[in-house]
Amino acid sequence: MKKTLLTLALTGSLILSAQVQADQLTITAIENASMELNLNELVTIKESSQGYDKALANYRLGLNYSFVQQQDKAIAALVTATKQLITLVEIDSQDNESWALLAQVYGLRIAYQPMKGSDFGPKSARALIKAQNLTPNNPRVLLVQGVSKYNTPAMYGGSKHEALNVLSKAIEQYAYDQHSEFYWGHAEAYTWRGLTQLELGNKDEALADWAKAIEISPNYGWAKNLLNKNS
Repeated sequence: MKKTLLTLALTGSLILSAQVQADQLTITAIENASMELNLNELVTIKESSQGYDKALANYRLGLNYSFVQQQDKAIAALVTATKQLITLVEIDSQDNESWALLAQVYGLRIAYQPMKGSDFGPKSARALIKAQNLTPNNPRVLLVQGVSKYNTPAMYGGSKHEALNVLSKAIEQYAYDQHSEFYWGHAEAYTWRGLTQLELGNKDEALADWAKAIEISPNYGWAKNLLNKNS
C-alpha cells in the first residue's frame, strides 16, 4: 500500500513538473516564429507544447494575430494563455516566470479590451508584484515592469523615465540569463527601450537600441520596421 501511494505521489509530481517546466528549444522556436510573424509555425508549436511553453505560444499568437488585424483570434489566444498561466501558478505559487508572463498577458489584454482595464489592470499589477517579490532581478520580470511603466498613463503611475531605467536594468540582467531555460525577451527589451528613448527625444539612442535588437535577433520584424521608419 505504501509503495502504491509513493508511486502515485511520484507520478503526480512528475506530471506537475512536466506542466510547469519550460524547454528552451521550444521557447526559442516560439520566439523565432513570432519575430518572423509566422502564424502557421506558432500554431504548430503551440499544439505540440505544454505548460509554460504553450502559454507563451498563445501569448505570442495574441500579439501576432493583432498585427494581421485578426482581433478576435488575438483575444481568444490571450484568454487561453490567461487560463493556462493561472493553472500554473495554482500548481506552484512560487512560479515566478508564470507570474511575470501572466502580468504581461493581462497588460496586453487591456490594450485589446480597454473597457476591461478596471478588471485586468489590478490583476496584472498583482501578478507583477508576485513575480517581483520572488525574483526582482529576473530580466523578464523587469521587462514586464518596464513595458507596464511605458504603457501606463502618468496619472496611474506610468513614467517614460522609470520605464527607461527599468528596461536598462532588464538588459543588464539578460547577460546572466542565457542558461535559465526561460530565455526570451532580450531583443524585445532593446526594442521597448528604443521606443522609450524616442518618446524622451533621444532618437540616436533609439536607433542604436533597435539596431542592437536586430543584432540579437536578425529576423526581428518589429525592430526592423522601427529602425527603417525612423532612420
